[in-house]
This record gives sequence, structure tokens and C-alpha cells, in this order.
Amino acid sequence: MTNSLRLGPIMQIAYVVADLDAAISHWAGKLAVGPWAVQRHVNYKLSHYRGVATPADISVAFAYSGDVNIELVQQHNDAPSVFHDFVSRHGNGLQHVGVLSDDLETDTLRLADQGIALVHRLINPNGVETRFFDTEFHPGALLELIGRSDLTDAGFAQLRGAAQAWDGKEAIL
Repeated sequence: MTNSLRLGPIMQIAYVVADLDAAISHWAGKLAVGPWAVQRHVNYKLSHYRGVATPADISVAFAYSGDVNIELVQQHNDAPSVFHDFVSRHGNGLQHVGVLSDDLETDTLRLADQGIALVHRLINPNGVETRFFDTEFHPGALLELIGRSDLTDAGFAQLRGAAQAWDGKEAIL
């Protein structure tokens, strides 16, 4: 049986955390993952949760372990979001897996055809769009499609290179 979704491979795992700095310290100090690129209180150009604008106050950090991107997410307020929902149901932990998408619209339609609903759409200050889908069926993690572009490819490549060269001293870039 072929996979009609034809999504790319999972390249990111993401955790919702209560304290971003403590999580970075843990990953860097205990697991030797780093250095971390941190964006605090991201001012999203667009944040729609279940079709409605939401003022979710989110900070994120990204690093690589081999070829896997690790994302840490802290939400600072109680605004509706996939992150707030997850913490309310499960506490902190593995919340989503990420896949690069060359065509967000087509991939969104393919997922909809499978009964997989879009629940949160974000566009960051650099114009990178991400979409979260309700794939937490059995239970599991949500799926995030990350809009692939020259900017995202370069950003992930820069983080991967920083991880390969990291001496373990400074946890944050």
C-alpha cells in the first residue's frame, strides 16, 4: 500500500516545556545537545487557532542532535493554542513532530482528505509558515508542517552546522 499523503520525513521533534531556560540547560548539560537558537516572545504575523486569531505568547528554542532538529516551546499565557491544549491535557512533554513541506496547500488538502484537521496556523516574523494538524489519535504527537523555503533550508542548515561545531561551552547562540 502506498502512502497517499506523500509527506516528507519527520525532521523535528518538539517539546512543550514549563521553563525554556531550564529545558535548554537540561538538553545542553545532560544530553549534549546544542547550541540553541532562542526566540523569546515571538511576535507572529499571524496566529490562528481553530480559525480564530489568538494572542498566544510563545518562546521557542531550536538545536540539532545529528540530523534531528529539537524544538522547545514555552507558552507564557493562557491564550488558546495547540501548546496550551497539550499542557492542559497531558502536562509538558513531546507535543509535535515536524515535516518540511514544499507545498503547504496541497499537503493540507491531502491531510484533510484523510480526516486530519488543521488546528493552528502560524506565520513568524520572517514569513515562515507552519501548520499544526490534529494527529494525536492514539495517543501521539501533533503533526507540524513547516513551509520549506530558501530561508528555512538555510536556517536549519546553519543550526545543523552549529551543532556539529559545538564545543559544549555556550548553550545559547
